[in-house]
Amino acid sequence: TLDPVRHVVRHGGETVDLTAKEFALLATLLQRPGQVFTRPVLLDTVWGASPEVYANVVDLYVSYLRKKLDGDGDASHIRTVRGVGYTFEPQPGPR
Repeated sequence: TLDPVRHVVRHGGETVDLTAKEFALLATLLQRPGQVFTRPVLLDTVWGASPEVYANVVDLYVSYLRKKLDGDGDASHIRTVRGVGYTFEPQPGPR
């Protein structure tokens, strides 16, 4: 669960410590579970139109979120849609 007021994420009964950008990325994905968000949309939504930010920062932060939420296992709530972007799935599945 994500508490936007307290800026707290709980997963599996445990509090998950996230940076501000990780929190914003997860909050964006959770707005519409199952919807695919393209990298440019996530980049603009979370990081804004900053010329110093590279597109691969989205991939990097998704990997951070996966490790914090799902550990090193093969299943994840955040699924890659190859060549498009990412989606959040309520049930963990292949990354």
